[in-house]
Amino acid sequence: MSIESGELQLPKDNLLMTCFVVGAFELVRSLYFSFSSVSLMVLHTNWYTIMAFLSTIAWIVTVGVLFVALLTGRPTLLVFWLLFTAFATATDIIYLIWNVTSSPIFDAEHFKRWTISYLGIFYEVTCLYLVFRYFKRLYSYVLLEGDNYDTTTKVRSTEDYIDDETEDQSPSSKYRTSGMSSKG
Repeated sequence: MSIESGELQLPKDNLLMTCFVVGAFELVRSLYFSFSSVSLMVLHTNWYTIMAFLSTIAWIVTVGVLFVALLTGRPTLLVFWLLFTAFATATDIIYLIWNVTSSPIFDAEHFKRWTISYLGIFYEVTCLYLVFRYFKRLYSYVLLEGDNYDTTTKVRSTEDYIDDETEDQSPSSKYRTSGMSSKG
C-alpha cells in the first residue's frame, strides 16, 4: 500500500486485497465476540467469561498483527497469525466433534448448531488457505531476495564500510567482522 499525492492507493494484487478483506471480516468477528463476552461477563462473572474475554482480546491483537503483516510484507507476522488461527480452527473442530458425539438426541436445534459450527470452520479454513497462499508467495520473494528483501530493519552503519580498499583486498573483506580483517 502506498500513499501517492495524498491519496490512498489500493493494492493491485487481488490476493493481497482478498487478505485485507479476510482481515476486515476477522476484525468484525473479533469485535462482535468481544462485545458478546463483555455482556456475558457483566451478567455472569466467572472464570469462563473472563477467559472468553481475554481470548477475544488476544484475537483482536492477532488480527492487528495480520494487518501489520499485510501492510509491511513481513512473513514472520503472517506465520504468527496462521499459527494462532490454525490452533483456533483445530479447537473448533475438536469442539464440534465432541458436541456431535456427546449429544444424546438428534433434533433440529442440535442440527442447526452443528451446521453453524461447520460453516464457521469452513470459513476459517478458507481464510487460512487464502492467507497461506499469500504467505507462500511472499516467502518465495524473501528467499529469492535473501538479505536484500527487508532492508528497512537492517541498517548498515557507515563506519562498517572501509573506503580505502587496496588492490589486493578481496571485495568480501570490505566489511569488518568483529574488529578483524579477513586477511587474518
